[in-house]
Amino acid sequence: MVCLIRGAGDIGSAVAHRLFRAGHAVVIHETLKPTTTRRGMAFADALFDGEAFLDGVKAIRADELGAISPALSSRTGVAIAWQDFIAAVGLVSPDVLVDARMRKRDHPEVQLFDAPAQ
Repeated sequence: MVCLIRGAGDIGSAVAHRLFRAGHAVVIHETLKPTTTRRGMAFADALFDGEAFLDGVKAIRADELGAISPALSSRTGVAIAWQDFIAAVGLVSPDVLVDARMRKRDHPEVQLFDAPAQ
């Protein structure tokens, strides 16, 4: 199963970590410069440093959308994309979409059809 997680903070990273450990292909989508409060406990560091490790799982920044597919195929780690979200959804075609962005006052856009209904 291909999972797309929105948000590379501690919540999104925990969800991505668990899904990856369960054997799923995982992509995280985040802005290029995220505001993450607990960077040591999140995959967000990969956006700054190119890669990050969280409890034995590696996250790799995909500098081009084309780099996501090989990362999903090899399952050597979690891919992190920062490019246009709609383009990422089109490329990844996720089975599961999890919005784990920490947005206090913003109302998320409708995402109901970004992953197939089961």
